[in-house]
Amino acid sequence: MRLRLVLAIIACCLAWHAQPVRACRYNVREVGFIDVGIEVYRLLVYVGADTASDETAKLKDAVDAALVDTNIKSEVVPVGADANRPALEFLASCNISSFPAAVLVSPDGPARPLSLRGITTQDPASLSKAVDAALESVLHSPTRQQILEAAADDYAVVLLLEGPEPQGNAAAREAVSAAINSIKEQLEYFPKPMARPPAMVVLERSALAREEILLWTLSLQPEDVEQPCAAVFYGRGRWIGPLFKGDLLSSDRLTELLSVIGADCECGLDHRVLQGTMLPARWDEALQQKVTDSLGFDPESPMVKMEMVSIIRRGMGGFDYPGVPFGYEEIQVGADEEVPTPAVGGTPPVREAKNPQSAIMSSRTPIRDRNPHLVGVLGISLGGMTVLVAAASLLIIRRARRV
Repeated sequence: MRLRLVLAIIACCLAWHAQPVRACRYNVREVGFIDVGIEVYRLLVYVGADTASDETAKLKDAVDAALVDTNIKSEVVPVGADANRPALEFLASCNISSFPAAVLVSPDGPARPLSLRGITTQDPASLSKAVDAALESVLHSPTRQQILEAAADDYAVVLLLEGPEPQGNAAAREAVSAAINSIKEQLEYFPKPMARPPAMVVLERSALAREEILLWTLSLQPEDVEQPCAAVFYGRGRWIGPLFKGDLLSSDRLTELLSVIGADCECGLDHRVLQGTMLPARWDEALQQKVTDSLGFDPESPMVKMEMVSIIRRGMGGFDYPGVPFGYEEIQVGADEEVPTPAVGGTPPVREAKNPQSAIMSSRTPIRDRNPHLVGVLGISLGGMTVLVAAASLLIIRRARRV
């Protein structure tokens, strides 16, 4: 009887001292929909040194207006005005010797000149029109639009670039389809259940030349695609992981990378790996509304964005990382409260040379082995453990005295 009484007291103490765990309310996919301005493309417009400052300012205003709702920032550079200006270094690498000229620079480093269709005048209005025309191909292409539309609705997007051999293309399609089906079977077991599985977008070989900007963001040119390749995009058109080709293009490797996108936003992975470089594109209100409907909340809402920015900054090394220091709010999940889960529909990039595949694909528990109810599990406080140890010790001492 005494033993039962002691055990009952211990159980009551543990229940009394149980405290709720803290859980992130977002997953990796959802955080991928915000743009914190850390990694942007730059459009450099070079003009002659004799261009008047007021004309330069007018040109800058006109180009900025054309770049609204994009992830591209502009800079008008008078050539010869300041020989130490960093933007001038791209003139030599892009073989530019006549002006006006324009260059698009990726956050990853590569730059490519943009054709201004033979314009030679420094007139701001004419130059602005020429830049607008050059931006049309930079900001839009059929395949990129397809990726953005699918990423707004679906778990993620696997882009498959076709190679020259039909047999190899068929095998690559099977590998991608198998990875998608594997994630589809696990959707309900993620920390936040997902509604739609990943989508596959195929870029046929005949359309490679049409997608030069897309290939450029993948550090490719049309002639470089000598075998099927795959890349994974999520959120706001973010490229995550390596370029899968050859032996890397397998269903197992794709599945392992895709599983990261459904993980908790504070799963311990480095956000510098997760926040992959976005595709250069225009993110308009229609796409934003589509994302809002898919996620059940607006990721650009100031309060939501403050939390997400804080999560990203913490995952990138703390609050000293460049960006806006916003506070992060955690939610308490206890035994007697229900977790408010929004409806789900919802940074430097990982490249093979800089961040090997193993950097993002190691030390992770398979999704199927995770407890789907982890968010609601109660943690035992230090006080409860102390009571347990004290009670057990008292019981042992009393029994020893009897003996």
